[in-house]
Amino acid sequence: MKVKSNNRFDLKQEIGLEINERCKHCGNHTKRHINRLHASPNYFFILGGVALAAIITIFIWDLGFVSTLTGTIPIAIWISEEKRASAFNKIMIRD
Repeated sequence: MKVKSNNRFDLKQEIGLEINERCKHCGNHTKRHINRLHASPNYFFILGGVALAAIITIFIWDLGFVSTLTGTIPIAIWISEEKRASAFNKIMIRD
């Protein structure tokens, strides 16, 4: 089950304080507290930003100039995703 949430408080409202999880190594079910969950950036959006930058560069190239700003599109998306994951990981819930 994949749940998308911006912070732990919304996640607590959706799934509660603990989540049932299956161990990837042994296959046993364990309960895990939501403070032990760790967010990571969504690299699908970053790859989409790279593709968007390539498409925009092609269209700008046909107009007669090349813009270095199109290279900042994937960097901006990457920084945004890192900040969202970092903000989620910094906030913990007290029991």
